[in-house]
Amino acid sequence: MICSNVDRTPAEDDQPGVDVVVLQGERHRADDAALREAIDARNELDSIAYHVEQRLSELGDAVPVHEKARAEQLIADARQAVKEEAPVDRLRDLAGELQQVFHALGAGAQPRRPGQPSAGGPDEDVIDAEFTSSE
Repeated sequence: MICSNVDRTPAEDDQPGVDVVVLQGERHRADDAALREAIDARNELDSIAYHVEQRLSELGDAVPVHEKARAEQLIADARQAVKEEAPVDRLRDLAGELQQVFHALGAGAQPRRPGQPSAGGPDEDVIDAEFTSSE
């Protein structure tokens, strides 16, 4: 790390190099913590937006139209907030809303794979049989 005299206070001029770096680090600790919090909030929001998008893709047409529209709007809002480096409070609010949507999608419809039979539909052929042992 290169230390210039520009960042030094008169009290730091009297101290050896390592102490100067330590003092500068302590002076910037709050800034670093705020930056870390913002980065973590953006990463969390981006991650949950990705997971909701994947879940929508898995469920396909099984998701009601209004839920799908709300989820897609929240994903777009989340991506815009990350891009614009929105305040941490906004990022956390969006992440909370997207988590609720994600859990609602998980509790509602189940994904249907092509060729998978429907579960308990009226067209399903069910044969009720009893088995006996002939021993």
